[in-house]
Amino acid sequence: MPSNLPNYQWQKVGCDLFQFNNATYLLVVDYFSRYIEIAPLGKDLSSEKVINHLRSILARHGIAEELRSDNGPQFSSNVFAKFFDTYGSKHTTSSLHFPQSNGEAERAVQTIKGLLQKAADPYLALLAYRLTPLQHGWSPAELLMGRKLRSRIPVRPEVLFPEWSYLKKFREADAHIKKRQKEDFDRRHRARDLPPLQPETLLG
Repeated sequence: MPSNLPNYQWQKVGCDLFQFNNATYLLVVDYFSRYIEIAPLGKDLSSEKVINHLRSILARHGIAEELRSDNGPQFSSNVFAKFFDTYGSKHTTSSLHFPQSNGEAERAVQTIKGLLQKAADPYLALLAYRLTPLQHGWSPAELLMGRKLRSRIPVRPEVLFPEWSYLKKFREADAHIKKRQKEDFDRRHRARDLPPLQPETLLG
């Protein structure tokens, strides 16, 4: 891919494991939007368990061009290398001499730990983080999805709609497809509009 293209969502992600309250979590953070995903691993800390959660995350957001992690046993196994070969993604591990190469994930871990310490519901805490504007004024959710996410705090309904440049064309095309599907369904089932009810019919 040409190197002069700008960064975009889910192009490069950082990955790390962290412990909180005697539980281990997988964390994945998007370098562009700072959007964070976490997944509880339970007692199974194998490469296979990590890969299973990564498959779910990548299915939601797309396959990242590059994933960065440390050299932990889950990330340095042959199984993990084969997974990335299959998915066509580059895996970069940090070295002992350059641990900051996975700094984005390490910073995200500290952020999430701080949130979890204060929260009764970890996922509401994660939602609050995704909605909080970063230094430049946009939140991780806005940068990744083009819209705010609904939370318990009331907001204007229009801010929940994505700001797509092609949204108008999408709505027109979607309405046309749905109209055509209805016409096809009606034709196959010989559906037709019912005649209007007459007053004497209503009175029985």
